[in-house]
Amino acid sequence: MVRHHQLISLWQRCRAEGREQVEAIELSPELFVQVVVTPFQERGAAGYVVIIQDLTQVRRLQVMRRDFISNLSHELRTPLASLRAVVETLQEGALADPPAAERFLRQAENEVNTMTQMVDELTELSQIESGQVRLRLVPAEMASLVEVPLERLRPQAERAGVALVVDIPGDLPETLVDVERVQQVITNLLHNAIKFTPPGGSVRMSAAQREAGDDRASEVIIEVHDTGIGIPKDDLTRVFERFYKSDRARTRDKGGTGLGLSIARHLVEAHGGRIWAKSKVGKGSSFFFTLPVASD
Repeated sequence: MVRHHQLISLWQRCRAEGREQVEAIELSPELFVQVVVTPFQERGAAGYVVIIQDLTQVRRLQVMRRDFISNLSHELRTPLASLRAVVETLQEGALADPPAAERFLRQAENEVNTMTQMVDELTELSQIESGQVRLRLVPAEMASLVEVPLERLRPQAERAGVALVVDIPGDLPETLVDVERVQQVITNLLHNAIKFTPPGGSVRMSAAQREAGDDRASEVIIEVHDTGIGIPKDDLTRVFERFYKSDRARTRDKGGTGLGLSIARHLVEAHGGRIWAKSKVGKGSSFFFTLPVASD
């Protein structure tokens, strides 16, 4: 009946020892179970009760928790180490050199700001995931949604030597959104695109309507495309995870908390939309998300 060697081995061990056996077994990459084999004897009949419990979801959550703790520790280690170095340097005499002391204090302030931002974003992410953030949905034009993020990030793009291009048709229907939250999503996507695009490159933001079909409502699809370094194929499915950074060796000097895309995903999904990415290493990346069209 069962051809899996670990299940057979567990039953054989139960038969040989005459007592209950319990073991967690990975039957496949998609299926993780706990198996309990218990011997029984009743009215002269002997046999074994085998209980198989699907723990795939439990294990996935355990792995996520372990990765979260590991990633959080990793992200905190760098600013804490830098703060320790600053304090030790000041204690060893740098306080007597005002220009050096001022430089080290600025560095300490930057590290504190980094950790503060991380804590703030983690708190916000937790609130979004638990449903504590209530969206204030109103009809809004696409052009008005992108205006504030574009103006906010234009100086950053100019300093980086990256061209910002906007292609938003004027006849797009209004979307039903929480304006501030959607602007946060756009800001996160544009910020990442600019950050990972080398000088001379470009970031293009566009939008188009997709009409309603048999299995979907009418929606607006927004795309942020860059000509940057790109994302490896194996990383594309994980870029929206907390703290996940594609190729840490390449992104270590880019800063950020690694939470922006995760926050963007939750905010888009809270609007009933979808978010995804396409990319080729060295050819740039495109991030897409959808927003529902406001009904007439």
